[in-house]
Amino acid sequence: MLTARGWWFLAIIAFLIVLGAMVVPFFSVVPALLGLTLLAWFSVEWVLFQIRVNASVARLRIVRRVVQGGRDVPMVWSGLAFDVRLSARSEAALGIPFLVLEDRLPMVAEREGGDNQLAAILEPDEALRWQYTLRAPTPGVLRFEGVRVRLADLQGFFYHTRFLRESTEYLVLPPLADEEGRQRATKRFNTLPPPGGHRFRRAGSGSELLNLRDYQPGDPPKMIAWRPSARRDSLITKEFESDVPVRCVLFLDTSDGMRLGPPGNTPLARMAAVASGISQAAAGNRDLVGLTTFDTETTKGSNPARTKLHMINLMRQLAEVAALQPGTAGVPPEELTRRAYPLAHELYPEAMNKKTNRMPLGRLWIPLLDKWWGFIVLFAVLYPTLMGAAVFNAPKFIWRPWIEFMAYLAEQITRNKGKTWINFLILSFLPVLLGGLFWLIYGIRGWFGNRARQLTRRKRVSALFAVQDGTGSAGVERLIHDDEAYGKRVGQFLQEHQLRCPVPLYDSQGHYRFRCAEKSRVLASALIRSVSRARDNELYVVLADLIELGDDLAPLVKAARVARSRHHQLLVIVPWPADVPPLDEADAKLAAEPRRKGSGPKNRRTGLMSVVQASLTRQYHDSFRKLRRTLGQVGATVVRVNEGDPVRLVLDRLDRLRGLRSRR
Repeated sequence: MLTARGWWFLAIIAFLIVLGAMVVPFFSVVPALLGLTLLAWFSVEWVLFQIRVNASVARLRIVRRVVQGGRDVPMVWSGLAFDVRLSARSEAALGIPFLVLEDRLPMVAEREGGDNQLAAILEPDEALRWQYTLRAPTPGVLRFEGVRVRLADLQGFFYHTRFLRESTEYLVLPPLADEEGRQRATKRFNTLPPPGGHRFRRAGSGSELLNLRDYQPGDPPKMIAWRPSARRDSLITKEFESDVPVRCVLFLDTSDGMRLGPPGNTPLARMAAVASGISQAAAGNRDLVGLTTFDTETTKGSNPARTKLHMINLMRQLAEVAALQPGTAGVPPEELTRRAYPLAHELYPEAMNKKTNRMPLGRLWIPLLDKWWGFIVLFAVLYPTLMGAAVFNAPKFIWRPWIEFMAYLAEQITRNKGKTWINFLILSFLPVLLGGLFWLIYGIRGWFGNRARQLTRRKRVSALFAVQDGTGSAGVERLIHDDEAYGKRVGQFLQEHQLRCPVPLYDSQGHYRFRCAEKSRVLASALIRSVSRARDNELYVVLADLIELGDDLAPLVKAARVARSRHHQLLVIVPWPADVPPLDEADAKLAAEPRRKGSGPKNRRTGLMSVVQASLTRQYHDSFRKLRRTLGQVGATVVRVNEGDPVRLVLDRLDRLRGLRSRR
C-alpha cells in the first residue's frame, strides 16, 4: 500500500509529466524527462518492495518463550511477574530494510517493564530478539494471539501489514498459599467436638473417644472401660474416632452471574482465588480436598484427594473457570458485530480483505415479499396479466361488459373520446408502473445507509466463521439470517479470544437476567450426591452468589438439612460487590447520620442516583440477612468476602469452623 508520502510523490511526478508534455514541450524537455525518470525509479522501488514482502514475510518465524523464576514454564502464577522473550528469524535470501514487530498483549495481563514492540532491520539468517515483563493479577488464561508485522521501504513510500498468527495459551494458576502471608495452617492438636457431634463417624484407633458399647468376644482387653463396666455390672468396650484426615469439598458457582465484571476482576475470579487458598491450606494439613463446579444446568467435579497431581489438576481447573465469560444471549446482533468485526479484521486480515471476502450488491437488496403487504404490490404488478387471463378465458357475455366498462372509465378520466383504447391500456398498466417503481425504490434502499454497512460486516464475519467451521455457503446463510446461531458463534469467538462484550443486565420486562435461580437445584443435587458418598463427617464449602435467589433457596435448604443431619459442616461464602458497603459500615453510617426534620429543599436528597443507590443497597442488605437467617436455621454458616479481603481471613474462619487451632 502507498503511504501519504507515496501519494504526494506520485502527484508531483504526474504534475512534472503533464507540465513537460503539455505546457512547455517546445521550450524544454527536462520536466518530462525528470518525471519519467522518477516514475521509473518509483516503479523499481515498488517491485523490489513487493518481492521482499512476498519472499521474506512468508518465511518469517516467531518463537515465544515464557520465563518465570529463571526457567521456561508452561503455566504461570498469578500475582508474580514473568518475562516474555521473543525471537524473529527470516529464512529468505532477501532482507527487510525496515520492519516493526509488535506482540499482541493478552487481555488479562499488565505490562510492568520492557516494550512489546521492536523496530529494526532484518538481515538474512539473523535473529531479532526482544523481551518484556508481564504480570497476571488474577487466575485465568493468558492467550497470545501472535505478532503484528509492519514493513516499509527506506523512503517511506510503501508499507505492508500482516499478522502472524501463533495462538498460544498459558494457564494462570492461583497464587501459592505461602505467597499470601503464609496462609497454610498447621494442625497442632485436636479438640473435642460438641456433644453428640463427632468429627468421624467410623470407629478406629484415634485418640478421641467416639462411643461406648457392649463387650463382644474378640475385643482387646485394653479397650474395656472398667468404671462404666463396674457401674453396669457388664463389660463395656470403648470405641475411638478413626484417625483419618478431614475431607473438604468445595462447590464453586460458575454461572453467568458470577462472570460479570471487568476481565480478571469478576466474582468468579475472586472466588477461584479463595478456593485455591482453602484447598492449599487443607492440603498442607494433609486433608483431602475435592472440587465441584456447577452452573444452571450441569456439574463437574473431582473426588477428594491429596496427591500432588490432584492438586495441580485442581489448580488448573480453577484457572480455567476463572477465565469464563458471560454468554451473549440478549445482546443485539449489531453490538456483537461491532465487537467481533475489528477483532477479526486485526487477527485475520487476509480473510477479511474486500477482494477475497466481498459483499455482492444483490445481497443488499431488501426483499419486498418478507412483509405481509408486499403481496399487494406483487398483485399490482401482475394485475394486467391476471386480469387478461381471467377475462379472456371467460365466456363472451362476461368479458365484453368488463371491457366496455373499463373503456368508459378511461374515457371519463381523460375526457378524450378519440383515444379510448390508448387510455384503456394506460389505465390498465398504471398499477404495474407504480408497483414496479415502489418495488425498485424499496429494494435499492439496502445499498445505502447503516443497514448496508452492518449487513456487509456481518456477512464477512459469517464467512470467516464458515471457513473456520467448514460449514461452507450454507453456514454463511444461516449466520446471516439466524440471530440466535449468530449470537452463539460470535460469543464463542469472543470467549476464545478473551474479548468482553457488554451484556444487558435486565430484560425487556425489567427482570434481572443473571439471577440464575436454577443453580439452587443443581447445587442441592451435587450436595446430596456428596453426602451420599461421604465416609466420615466432612466439611462442605459453597462459594456461590446466592443472595438474590430468595424463595428459590428451598432445594438448597433441604440439602443443607440433610448434610447437617449426617453431622457434616456447611460453610457458605458469598461474594460482596465492591460498590455496596458492608452491613456494619452501613449500620454505623445510618446511626451516625442525624435525623432531619421537615421536608424543605435543604432536607431532601438532591440526587436521584443517590436515592436509587441507597434503595438498592438496603434491598441487597435485606437479601443477605434473609439468606443468612434461612441457612442459619439449618445449621449452615454464611460469610461474605469483599473484593479486598485476603484469603487468610477466610482460612481463619475455616479454622474456627472446623474446631481446629492453628498457628500462622
